[in-house]
Amino acid sequence: MPTTAFSTYFARELDVEQLSWLLHGNPAPDRDRTALDLSQWAEWIRNDIRCSSCGKSGAQVVRPSKVRGGQALLRQAHFRFVDQQGGDAHHPFCEFSGKDDRAVGQPDTLLNFGSEKSAETRAVRVLVCKGIESGIFDQATIRAMRQWFFDLKSASRFTVEVSPEMLAWAHSLRRHPSYRRWTFHPAQAEMPAFDWAAAAKFRFTEENLELIEFAQNVRHHESDWKRSELLAAKHFGQEVFNVLALQRYYEDTLALCAFVAKNSGLTFGKTDPDHYRFVGAPVPFLALCALVLFASGWEMNVAIGKFAALLAAKEPTDLALGNVIGLNPFHDYAAWRLVMHASEVAAKSARGIDYQGQLASIESKLRQEHADWRSRETTF
Repeated sequence: MPTTAFSTYFARELDVEQLSWLLHGNPAPDRDRTALDLSQWAEWIRNDIRCSSCGKSGAQVVRPSKVRGGQALLRQAHFRFVDQQGGDAHHPFCEFSGKDDRAVGQPDTLLNFGSEKSAETRAVRVLVCKGIESGIFDQATIRAMRQWFFDLKSASRFTVEVSPEMLAWAHSLRRHPSYRRWTFHPAQAEMPAFDWAAAAKFRFTEENLELIEFAQNVRHHESDWKRSELLAAKHFGQEVFNVLALQRYYEDTLALCAFVAKNSGLTFGKTDPDHYRFVGAPVPFLALCALVLFASGWEMNVAIGKFAALLAAKEPTDLALGNVIGLNPFHDYAAWRLVMHASEVAAKSARGIDYQGQLASIESKLRQEHADWRSRETTF
């Protein structure tokens, strides 16, 4: 269940306590943190508050619960979305759909721009504050962006049918040393320390070069492979978002990240901006660049102009403006792209998907070729 939701009236993301302060006419953040009674506004909340992920209404406030006789929270205050029949009001593809009160929190696709857990987050927070004060974007823009991405995700789905073996096969092809080419001849095996395993890999390259090149077209960090295995296993047989619908927007966002990082005079992390296309950009920075591109109609030069205005703007007068929940629309993009790519690779693999098995078979054939050759040579 979500701890924050979007208020259409207040045009911002709010948690239950913040909503309480505003409805009771006291928005001061240093107020007692105890959630106030919102029962008199129940119908208003039901119609006004929207799910941050799917945009559905039907919100109810669930008050926090504490340990009997103590102050420790058993459950923090949050929102539950219920339809007219008392069922789950979320869209079936919403990240909160079907989750009960025990699953309280925010999905990994959402991030708090106000968090100061890292230097890049602090830098992004200042830019977010500048953007809001300058009118370049606001919380309504962030909400509209979430809805746009959610609608895009809902319209493009696929069923996960990728096995661990398919992923292992694609990973093996990705790591296969195809840059060296060598043609085997039985005479080579007369060398006293001939490397049969290497010879088998050379022959494998010749037999599968087109497939290997296809498998190596998609480059990702090693950690993405591990994540793809977890996602494929967790969602096997389920319908999920087809990340290929995001490819253009992801590549444009990374390009903007790299341009801004190299030309802004600011530091957004230790990663070389030229490597963003391989390992990704820092998540808060990626989310900000996606927001600016969205606010620019996905026009690159318009977005660069907005960033120039952001950087030239005076320091924000209210850093609290950065306490907003942003969207990382590309969460797990790389891992899901690998899942889909593994499926494509497997479909093109006419000889099967057992990498070690194929190498062993090739080595056996090479040894037989050598034995046959020696037999012919000794005959003469």
